Amino acid sequence: MLRLAEPFWLLALLLVPLQLWLQLVWQDRKKPRLPFSRLAILASISGSSDRWRYFYPALRSLILVCLILALAQPRWGRGVRDMQQKGVDIVLAIDISGSMLAADFAPNNRLGAAKAVAINFVKNRPNDRFGLVAFSEYALTQSPLTFDQNAMLSQLQSLRVNETASATAIGMGLAKAVSRLKDSSAKSKIIILITDGVSNTGEIDPISAAGMAKSYGIRVYPIGVGSTGYVDFPFTDPLFGTRYQKLLIELDMQTLDRIAAITGTSQASLATDTAQLQNVMDQIDRLEKTQFNLQIRYIWDERFMFFLWLAFALLLFEILMKLYIQPVLPE
Repeated sequence: MLRLAEPFWLLALLLVPLQLWLQLVWQDRKKPRLPFSRLAILASISGSSDRWRYFYPALRSLILVCLILALAQPRWGRGVRDMQQKGVDIVLAIDISGSMLAADFAPNNRLGAAKAVAINFVKNRPNDRFGLVAFSEYALTQSPLTFDQNAMLSQLQSLRVNETASATAIGMGLAKAVSRLKDSSAKSKIIILITDGVSNTGEIDPISAAGMAKSYGIRVYPIGVGSTGYVDFPFTDPLFGTRYQKLLIELDMQTLDRIAAITGTSQASLATDTAQLQNVMDQIDRLEKTQFNLQIRYIWDERFMFFLWLAFALLLFEILMKLYIQPVLPE
């Protein structure tokens, strides 16, 4: 960005035409002349022409323009962004118990649909920190809170169903997520809890874990995933490969609603297909906005010396021209 520190000096450029007029017209009238001069004949013999009469005044005017521009103090600024961010720390707590293999979110199973929607959610929030907790019979931190979006996306993509798990510890998953957020200094701390089952194991029950979240000012958005009634569930047959059978998988929405009420997020959401799950995540995205103030400051580099050096070079050129190339002869 180009800027002039003293732009009012540009008004002096109006004097340049006056200076030209004084040199070409006024001084020419006032110049004394020899009554019987033969210098005109000498000038024609030496190859001088009328164009040299205009050359030196034009050169002097150019020097004057350079000096005026230097007085205006041109400077070049490069912008530096100062961003003060009040972001959101978010932990995704995702159920990876065996029931997440249910195929009612075609073409994905429940975990596949949850992963796809979570990946889009993370990509749309580049200014927030994310963490990831996976739980089945126990809970594990897959990623601590990080601004490294690529690392978070990689952990999400690598999530797999724990096919050996026969129970779901929702309370343990929620408590583990709370432990990742309890020391956070972010403006807003939230947990997105995605599960499709009933909490039937674990040392900490879901309601106690919700109380822990509330004590640290953490809001929990519980999402129950899964169709009501019987759903297609894959079984591995040693003779015929993977086969699907109808299976009834219970979903405890009442407990999820209590978690939401305790932590101040109204009620839990139910998603029975991918579109509904995406809609729920979009609603959370709108509710939990990141706030940041962006200011641009400029670092200025002075450029007036360029015009001073140019004026000096032009002046030196004029002197050399008058001494060695085209002397100014009196008329």
